[in-house]
Amino acid sequence: MPFALRLADPRGAFVVALVVLTALRAWFAAVLPLTGDEAYFLSWGRNPAWGFYDHPPMVGWWLAALDAISGHRFVLRLPALVAPPIVATIGWRVLRRHGEATAWRGATLLLLLPLNAWNVAITTDIPLMLFSALAVALYLRARASGRALDFALCGLALAGALMSKYFAGLLAIAFFAHSVRRPTRASLAGLAWIVAGALPAAVLQIGWNSQNCWPNVMFNLVNRHGNAGLSWVTPLLFALSVLYVLTPAVAVRLVRPGAPGGAASAASAASAEADRVALRWLALVPLAIFAALSAIKTIGLHWLASFAAPAALWFALASNERALRRALRAAAAIALVHWIAIAVLAALPTETFRNWRSYPGLVMTVHGDELVRSLEPWRRAHAIASDGYSAAVTMAYALGEHVLVFGPGSSHARHDDILTDFRRLDGRDILVVRRQDFQLAEYEAYFERVERHRVVIRGATFHLVDGRGFRYAAYRDGVLDEARRRYYALPRWLPGGPCYFCDRYFPERACHR
Repeated sequence: MPFALRLADPRGAFVVALVVLTALRAWFAAVLPLTGDEAYFLSWGRNPAWGFYDHPPMVGWWLAALDAISGHRFVLRLPALVAPPIVATIGWRVLRRHGEATAWRGATLLLLLPLNAWNVAITTDIPLMLFSALAVALYLRARASGRALDFALCGLALAGALMSKYFAGLLAIAFFAHSVRRPTRASLAGLAWIVAGALPAAVLQIGWNSQNCWPNVMFNLVNRHGNAGLSWVTPLLFALSVLYVLTPAVAVRLVRPGAPGGAASAASAASAEADRVALRWLALVPLAIFAALSAIKTIGLHWLASFAAPAALWFALASNERALRRALRAAAAIALVHWIAIAVLAALPTETFRNWRSYPGLVMTVHGDELVRSLEPWRRAHAIASDGYSAAVTMAYALGEHVLVFGPGSSHARHDDILTDFRRLDGRDILVVRRQDFQLAEYEAYFERVERHRVVIRGATFHLVDGRGFRYAAYRDGVLDEARRRYYALPRWLPGGPCYFCDRYFPERACHR
């Protein structure tokens, strides 16, 4: 079949998009250096547990299994590589009973959504995206069949999403809102089965948090919102994010749906309408919650990724063939622009960005092997550290060993508080690698002697704090106690319990505010 005819055929267009995008993303997954967030989640996988500091454990478990096979970034990114094709297949299965052409076009649209078309990073959003798409598909099937088993399976998929990231709670709210909008005995019974299926995940997370300082609760509800406040900028940024993640055609139509386009003519009108209504609720409820939050807080672009699937499936059902074709052409054009930009950036030498403020971080990420070689004189006698989690885990991936976080850090990604016991470092020599300059006075209280060194890699200067004879007692009082007050002072509404941080360093002090 000629290539042009294959593109005109909905199934052929899907196959072409699948092959081209998978090939491009496979190349990108192999050559893109591991990002700081990915290296952070890999540190979870190398220390598997029932929970981690800022998110539930699913991506850590996946990375533990993959890292046992190979620590190469391509292997670690395999879930991110296959996630969009799997989500597209789920979407095709959902739409198939409403017409083959609609199903293939909807699946192609899912492949071409911007974050699906180019992203290869393995983060908490990948398992969330997969389990959320599966939960949506099972919810639609359960609503159509009325079977308790289908609702329970939907709950199990939702449990997987909850074990991936707490934004799954927004999908749970959407299930609830749609089920009670016109409540019947069947819809309420189905909702109960969903809750039963998802409940074990919630119990597990509450249990782990209650025995470990409530870190997920503290991070997501308390510690990370110090800069929140009313703003006109953040709602605008949120609107632009929605336009980008969903593409303008889908986003605008989702807000202003108009009359159904008749794309689902192969199935009964009642069945198509039921799925259209459900999908729109499942897309709009989470987005509406984010919209409300955007008045006081910046909404991350990746936060929206898991709610793009119901929006795209709704669009496929609510649009006629002409509108679907236009949306697919626009999404393909956006994907093409992304890949042109990626190709250009990949071809440029690192030194092109020498004047960029974050250039040392770029060099650390892209040329971590060169940084590792420069640290050889200190590796035998010193514990290697950095002053922030991103640099620490990036160096850890290049070094192949744990790099601790030395200093106060921030509210984000404090999992090293679980991994590092500073009591055991008392008297040790520690080398702190920094991307910014420092004053010796910042460290003199915590060591018997401090020296300054610098290494230059591709024009980026890394500042080394050579601390001899670590003074744990001074560090406990000067740094760890401030971290206790700032990040581990539980509000009164959280019950007390075991706390790895306070029990380890401050057994004589309470962890409540």
